[in-house]
Amino acid sequence: MKIEKLNVYDEDPKEGVNNLYHTTQDAFKQPCLQMIVAQRLGGKSYLTSKILAQAKRDKTFDKIYIITPSFNSNKAYFSKYIDETNVYEPTKTSIAEVINEVERERDEWEQYLADVEQYKEFSKMSKGRLNIMNYNEDNMIGYLDKGFFGGSKPEWKYEKIEPVKSLLILDDCLGSPAILQSSGLTRIATLNRHIAPLQENFKGRSACGLAVIILSQTYKMSQGISRTLRENLSLLTLFRNKQQKQLDSIKDELANVVDVELFDEAYDIATREPYGSLTIDFNPKCKTKTFRKNLNEAIVFEEFGVCNCKKDKKL
Repeated sequence: MKIEKLNVYDEDPKEGVNNLYHTTQDAFKQPCLQMIVAQRLGGKSYLTSKILAQAKRDKTFDKIYIITPSFNSNKAYFSKYIDETNVYEPTKTSIAEVINEVERERDEWEQYLADVEQYKEFSKMSKGRLNIMNYNEDNMIGYLDKGFFGGSKPEWKYEKIEPVKSLLILDDCLGSPAILQSSGLTRIATLNRHIAPLQENFKGRSACGLAVIILSQTYKMSQGISRTLRENLSLLTLFRNKQQKQLDSIKDELANVVDVELFDEAYDIATREPYGSLTIDFNPKCKTKTFRKNLNEAIVFEEFGVCNCKKDKKL
């Protein structure tokens, strides 16, 4: 038997697109689609606040939205990271409203790029490198409206000059119209990295994207998170669950992507302490970070081999 290479299908794309946000080496890839499962008072909000604290430190997101009926009850966890103008009640349109906001931010970004190009033309004209007679009245009015003649320059409203990076949290939404009646939920389940597409790619991004974290008291229920969404998760965080049927359902759905024996061992290690959690990363930067205890401890099995991550590398 031999393998013979054929002279077809061998051209690589000129520009790669991954739609990833820059994150530090040990942080999760973003934008994620994450589900955090714990029973009531099990530690979901506290753990999420740790994710938000790290994201703030790393400047991972420009804007964070939350859909919840209980924001006031969780202000201690969320108010430092989420402006109350970005808090939504769980209705059948709330997810669509958030997506609309991300798209509006995308439009502002593209208007900023257009303004930058216009300012470049204005600068050339003002320095005499272009014939002013080539510019009509509309050009001049546009420069005047944007304040170019007064010394104003286009400025992007966020610290990093790049398309907006956004996160949506859904908390206490099981059984609500946001879950049961929202067409937006299906959209983010399969396309969250492609929300708000850009007219032009920007450093490997063809869309603004929208990271999503769903806090849930149960992994699987008749009117809960759909299997379509669960099968598209990039991250799954579990706390100790006393219901064996729920744990069996989880293992049944994970069997195609995770070694169940390793999962059992990692789950026991991570959740044996009170409020301990196991996070499974289905697309880790390094295989040794597939299982994590309490977000910041990697559970490394011999089967994963040796970690070959480069320190301080951003992905």
